Amino acid sequence: MIYQEEKLPSLIYDDKPQWIELYQKAWQIAFGNIETDVPEGWLTQLTCMPGSGTIWQWDSCFLLFYARFSNNTLFATNNLDNIYRLQREDGYISMAYNIRTQKPAFPGRINPPLYAWAEWEHYLVTGNNSRFERILPILTRYFDWVKANRRWKNGLYWFEDSGSSGMDNAPRGGWGVPSLGGSDVCYIDLACQQALSAYYLAKIADTVGDKQIAARFICEYEELKDLINKTHWSEKVGFYFDLFSSNKVDYRDNFINHKTIAAFWPLLAGIASEEQAKRLLEHLLDPNEFNTTHPVPSLFKDDPNYEPLGGYWRGGVWAPTNYMVVKGLKRYNKLPWAREIALKHLDAIYQILAHDNYGSIWECYSPEYYQPAVNAYGKLVRPNFVGWSGLGPIAMLLECVFGLEFDANENCITWLIATEGRHGIENLLFNGRKISLICQGKSHVPGETQITVETSGTLKLKLSLMGKSFISEHSLESGNHVLYI
Repeated sequence: MIYQEEKLPSLIYDDKPQWIELYQKAWQIAFGNIETDVPEGWLTQLTCMPGSGTIWQWDSCFLLFYARFSNNTLFATNNLDNIYRLQREDGYISMAYNIRTQKPAFPGRINPPLYAWAEWEHYLVTGNNSRFERILPILTRYFDWVKANRRWKNGLYWFEDSGSSGMDNAPRGGWGVPSLGGSDVCYIDLACQQALSAYYLAKIADTVGDKQIAARFICEYEELKDLINKTHWSEKVGFYFDLFSSNKVDYRDNFINHKTIAAFWPLLAGIASEEQAKRLLEHLLDPNEFNTTHPVPSLFKDDPNYEPLGGYWRGGVWAPTNYMVVKGLKRYNKLPWAREIALKHLDAIYQILAHDNYGSIWECYSPEYYQPAVNAYGKLVRPNFVGWSGLGPIAMLLECVFGLEFDANENCITWLIATEGRHGIENLLFNGRKISLICQGKSHVPGETQITVETSGTLKLKLSLMGKSFISEHSLESGNHVLYI
C-alpha cells in the first residue's frame, strides 16, 4: 500500500509544527511496514519488523490503537483476524506465529491477552460493532484457556517467564518448576490483563445482547479485582508487585522486590481504588523511580538492574507500556499527569528523530538520554519501528495532548482542552462521519475559547477546559458550527 497523506486525518498544532512532522513521519513508516507478501487466505497486515516472518500477539493488539485513526486505510483489525483463524479448538492462541507455516513460533507460550480491550477501543472510534458476534466466542474460548492453564489454585496467574509477559529481560523471575506445573511467579500484569479482558468481554456480550455471558464476565472481573488487591498490593510500599508462588491458597506478602512498569496495569483495568491510584501516581512522579528525563522507564531507577541507556526492559521506555500508563491515568481522571508523560515522550521521540545520528522512530528509548535504547547486548534497538512506536506520535498526541476521547457507542466526542494555541484535527472518520474539530486558541477567560466544528452527520460534543469542572454539551446536526466555552 502507498502512503497517501490526503486520506488520513490531518492535524493542526500551531505551537508545535515539529510534532505535525512527527505525526506524518509515523504514518509514512507505518505504510512502509505493511506486509502484502503473505500466504493465501492471509490478510495484508501491519508489522513492527517487515520480513521477520513472525506475527506477534501483543504487538498486533497495540498496533490497532493508532491504526484505528487511519480512516480505514490501514485495516487495523487484519492482524487480529490473521491470528484468530489459527486458534486451536481448545481455545489456545500462541504468543507468535510463523507466517509461512502458520504454526506457533513458540509452542505452548502466550502473550498478554489484550484482544477484547483492543476490539472495544476500535469500536469506540469506528462505530463498527459488526465483528462482535463473530469474535465473542473466540475471545471467550481464549479467556477460558488462559484461566484453565495459567492460573494457580488461589486464582492468580503465571506467565512462562518475563519473555511471555512481553518484558523480555526484565528482572521478574519466572523459571519452569515441574513440581508446580508452571512458572514460579505470579505476574501482576497477567492477572490484570485477564480482568481487563473480562471487563471488555462483558461490554461486547452486552452489545450483542448476550446478557448471560455479560453477567458471567462481570463476575469474573469483580472476583479478580478483589483477589489482585488482596495479594499483589503492598500497603507498606503503595505498589503492586509480582509474587513468588508456592501454589498454596494463601501466600500474601511474598513479594518480588522489583518495581516494574507492570505494576500500572491495575490502573488501566480499573482494579486500583482511588487511594491506591494516588499512591501509584506518587511513584510515577518520583525522580528516583519512574519520573526520568524520558518517562516511563520499564524498571524503576533505584533498582540495581536499572540501565540508564535502557538495556531493553531494564529501564527502556516503550510505547505500549507508556500508552498503558497514560490510558490508566485517564481512567482515573488524572489527565494532567497523563498529558505530562505524553508531552515528554513526544518531545524525546522528536528530538531523536531530528538527530543526525538517529533520524528515525525506534523500538524503545533510553530513559535518561535523548537517544534510542540499547538492547540486552548493548546494541542499539531497531529503527523504523512503526510498529507500536507509532502510539506516541498518533494516539497519545490525540488522546492525551489534545485531550480527545471518542465514544461511538454514544456518538460522542469529549474534548478536554489543555493545549495553548490553535490546534485540532481535520478529516477524521468517526462513527461513519467525517469530523473536523479546531480550537482557535485556548483562552483563560470563560466563554472566550472558540471551537469550530464540521461534521457530516449528527454528533454529540462535550467540551471542557483543563482544570475546570464545567462541561458544555452540544447536540450538533450535520454542517458547520462555531461554539464557545
